[in-house]
Amino acid sequence: MLASRTHLRMAAGLGVAAVLAVLPVGAASAASDVAGPSAEFPRRWHLDFYAEWLAGSGSEADGMPDPSPHTPAATVVLGPGGYLSAGQSAMSPNGWYRLTAERGGRLVLRATDDGLGRYGVLWSTEPAPSAMPLLVMRADGELVLYDTAHPDFGAAASSGDDARLWTAGTRSEAGASLLLGDDGALTVLAPLGQTLWHSGNAAPDVGVAGARHVIYDRGSQWVWLIDADGAMVDNYPVSGHAESPLPGRYSVTSKSQDAISYNWLVTMEHMVRFTTDSNGDNIGFHSIPRGWRDTPVQTEADLGEFASLGCVRQRDDKAERLYQWASIGTPVVVIA
Repeated sequence: MLASRTHLRMAAGLGVAAVLAVLPVGAASAASDVAGPSAEFPRRWHLDFYAEWLAGSGSEADGMPDPSPHTPAATVVLGPGGYLSAGQSAMSPNGWYRLTAERGGRLVLRATDDGLGRYGVLWSTEPAPSAMPLLVMRADGELVLYDTAHPDFGAAASSGDDARLWTAGTRSEAGASLLLGDDGALTVLAPLGQTLWHSGNAAPDVGVAGARHVIYDRGSQWVWLIDADGAMVDNYPVSGHAESPLPGRYSVTSKSQDAISYNWLVTMEHMVRFTTDSNGDNIGFHSIPRGWRDTPVQTEADLGEFASLGCVRQRDDKAERLYQWASIGTPVVVIA
């Protein structure tokens, strides 16, 4: 049984007190600033060790249950033969994402409010200022954006050439549908469920097939959880470091529900370790750390910005989900 979070946070608090007790007055003032919610901690603050020793138990990694979260809910924007006219929109079930066939010829996917204060365009087709768009999910499975103002539009409905503004290239999969998910993913699915095309927050192809895996885009500070069948389970912003860890392929090495920082200043929950730094110290995914008096070191709104020295901070519920979803050995791919 792991030490309770309360005991860990008390230990972190004692660590701060111990540091302050031995520091001169000037340094103590600086250390108190370190404990503020937006301050950056000294080097290696984020690197943790196992907290199990506080309770004298073994690793929690053994026998860890591996529940599979449900695939995010999705709205069927267009079924076979369906269409979206100029000015019409479709929303994801949670209302956070909107797909619009804009007057002026552009198909646009926007984040209206994803729960973290993100707004704006996630994906769009190229603008065509004189066009009046019509998005059609053709009976043959092709998702295509037509210009209804084009003189050859009448013929385009059958031949599909001159009046096209854009196509997803999914023809020959009869019965396909266009879906917009609660995770912001815009996807064309075949009748049997295989993905034919995706955009918006769709995951990059990192060459891992047939295995559940995590993708961490260090440059954009974004994480995707991908199931073995290629379906995207979740994706969300995180806060890591601009240059660490190095791009490459790793795997989950261990997990702890509770962890404490190297220098006892902060505690983290749902730690999922996947590599080490040059000193051999652990780097992993975890919740937003908490310091003195249980104060978060950053806000959820700051996720998406570089804020740590190597580990990857997640919103608390996302950290718990990844912890439950990823088993020991799950591949982790870091891209720059």
